[in-house]
Amino acid sequence: MSISPDQDADRQVPADARPTSPRLNALVLSLLSFCLILFGVWLVSAGKRYRQEYSQVTAGWQVGATRVVELTLVRADKLSLACASDVSVAGLHCGFRRDFGAVAASPDDPLVLQPYNTTGGELLLGAGLWTSPDLKGTLPTARFTVVCNYHIEGLTSSTAVRFGFGAPFSRIGTTATMGRLTDCVLPR
Repeated sequence: MSISPDQDADRQVPADARPTSPRLNALVLSLLSFCLILFGVWLVSAGKRYRQEYSQVTAGWQVGATRVVELTLVRADKLSLACASDVSVAGLHCGFRRDFGAVAASPDDPLVLQPYNTTGGELLLGAGLWTSPDLKGTLPTARFTVVCNYHIEGLTSSTAVRFGFGAPFSRIGTTATMGRLTDCVLPR
């Protein structure tokens, strides 16, 4: 069977169509590689900057360290502050389980953790604050600060906290330190 010249003309590519060249494929591949390299450099530099900022904020906040912290409090915090978690480190534990069921414990128990914020805005879970002699007497009616030695015993990221009595618990979403607060005094 032979093909007539008219049928062969129908199969031909139009004169103005450009054939795909290997050079075009190489250019597209080069551009894609360049974009991926730029993205990788950006990703590494952004991570490096984040690590530098994070390490400066938390310098010295590792397990086994002791830090002097200044906590901001109000008188009602003794009964209002609570955490919920099944994590227990060195005998320290939250006043509520992960399912928000209460554990038989009081804030005066030196092993019960409560959430506190430092004057610098760091969240920590501390135990033993209310056993300090300076906090046994009459406390100021307005917001006040307390300076303590904070002995870091462990870390947790699966904890929920509340900052008001009867308020709902909310997950902290970040890693927080857990530890003992000792030698707490009201600055005079």
